[in-house]
Amino acid sequence: MPILPDTRPPSELELDAFLAAFEAGTLPKEEFTHAGHLTAGACYVHMLDEAAAIDHMRLCVRRFNEAVGGKNREISGYHETITVFWIKALAAVRGTHPALDRVEFTALAVQAYRDRRDIFRDFYDFDVLASIEARRSWIEPSVKPITAANL
Repeated sequence: MPILPDTRPPSELELDAFLAAFEAGTLPKEEFTHAGHLTAGACYVHMLDEAAAIDHMRLCVRRFNEAVGGKNREISGYHETITVFWIKALAAVRGTHPALDRVEFTALAVQAYRDRRDIFRDFYDFDVLASIEARRSWIEPSVKPITAANL
């Protein structure tokens, strides 16, 4: 049975269980979908400042990849630019909804971006996914800045 519900926003307890399993590397790999990435990122953005959320997500994704048998290499695994892009995007959205609690903000983020996993392509004039440099280090968007209005 999945930790997070598919048909309704998660509760605080469900978010806590999801984050604990993700951070411990015990979350089933198939549950760390794009929506799972958004859930973790939205929670971290809600709980931490942007820089701390980036650092925490970076650490947790790398660790999770290894815990489920993945490798963080130049051609697979952790991708710095995509990770930082999404945390910055979620932080921009959070700035427009400061009164939302963690559950509300996470539900908003997942609903708004679940089906828009490639939105970062609108911000770069090259295939950021294929770039080894972008996988290793953060590259600023080349087309437009990450703002809530651009998302």
